[in-house]
Amino acid sequence: MVTTASSLDFALHPFGDGGLQTTCKFAIAIDGETVWPVRGEADVALEIQIDDLLAYLTEFWKPLMLRQVYPIAVAPSRPSDLRRDAELRWADMPPSTVEKEEELVSAFEEAHDLASAFGGVFGLPHFWMMRSNDQMTLESSGIVWRLPFPAVRTGLSALGNKIGKILEKADAARWDAAVDAWRNRDMSDSAGLLAWSAGIERTLAQALIADGSLRPPSDFDDAADDNDELRIAARMAGALPPEQIREILCLARQFRSHDAEKLENLARNCRSHIAENFARKPPFAQGEAAALFVRERLGIPNDAAADIFAIAADLAIIVRSKAARPPTFDGLAIWGNQFGPGVFLNEDSQRVTERAMGEIRLNPGARVTLAHELCHLLVDGEHALSAVEILKARMPAGVEARARSFAGEFLLPTEAAARAWQRAQRPTNLEAVRNIVRELSESFGVTWSVAAWKLQHGAEASGGDIESTLDVVAPYR
Repeated sequence: MVTTASSLDFALHPFGDGGLQTTCKFAIAIDGETVWPVRGEADVALEIQIDDLLAYLTEFWKPLMLRQVYPIAVAPSRPSDLRRDAELRWADMPPSTVEKEEELVSAFEEAHDLASAFGGVFGLPHFWMMRSNDQMTLESSGIVWRLPFPAVRTGLSALGNKIGKILEKADAARWDAAVDAWRNRDMSDSAGLLAWSAGIERTLAQALIADGSLRPPSDFDDAADDNDELRIAARMAGALPPEQIREILCLARQFRSHDAEKLENLARNCRSHIAENFARKPPFAQGEAAALFVRERLGIPNDAAADIFAIAADLAIIVRSKAARPPTFDGLAIWGNQFGPGVFLNEDSQRVTERAMGEIRLNPGARVTLAHELCHLLVDGEHALSAVEILKARMPAGVEARARSFAGEFLLPTEAAARAWQRAQRPTNLEAVRNIVRELSESFGVTWSVAAWKLQHGAEASGGDIESTLDVVAPYR
């Protein structure tokens, strides 16, 4: 369950009437409802030593505010799933690698679980905090909330400041060092800020600054604002070797900033449509809804193929293509204050070279990639955007699922696939289903896998089930 929320409150009250000034009762509420330590129990609070909480906030302030990626190559949908996904990954890895990654996962858990501040309390529920663009994911007891990042940052800052004042009043000399450390929590050198915000090693951050590949944050607020497209591109590609990161940054620099009023208006309306009508729906449903909304706004009937390259040109999206490394790199979308809107398509990507290259505009894989990137520009572009579609990319799982769904529905609506299956008398045999997939792939200019995927959805929408047949026709759809 994922809930959109707007406010985060930390209740911190003195413990009893005695002189235990640094002992307080602590609870957390979201949109006025107590969610921790016991959800729904407003009268239940945790007895804490507030210096423990301040020490936690001080030590982990930078990862909480700046880090947006997981420490290993997995993409869980929520922070609590990290260890589970990691253990699945570790099953076939050598012990030395597992040991190294286990340390990274443990360090992540310590930083992003507020409950780790009170390690001596048995059975305390987790309270996870993880940033994603301009939102913060909070999770406890199986519930996930999405809150605006500024609201969470303000709430945590106010909590730390309140603790600092209590400690100073209790015994200024004793707590001077702790309070000073909290007040200086934003202090860091430029390489350190870049490393945290881009999710890369400090040595690589230093190298990218030195060779001019990236401009370092001017201060903590600049890093926290997260409005530099190239830094975001580096974060998305951060699992790649340094030279490939540099190559992707060089590609991104090609797209100088220009006006795109029609795209801006369409994106604004599309985001409003999703926020008002599909905010509580899963990402794939949001992607499909966005695709149908955009097709309607652009006047494209659901039974007609979409000329995605012409649409991009009409929206003032610059599209470029050439061969680039690695072949698992499909494309890049960039749009912000300095660059874009633009899309790069890799002519050497595995998706593109599945079919003869020829004219890029006619290549099914390139068309799918461009539609995928269009979703990022439309739906994810309110925040400075630099989306890199690549194996091991750090794109949030929900964002990526939404873009995949958008691309399929925009190029081949489920309704059109359902009609094709119905016209063929709803077949389930292998040869007939394969013929429909071929027809859809050619008529709508999509890859074989996308055609099969949308045909499965179309049949399901019509009350049919051809999944087992499609498992033979397109096992990797």
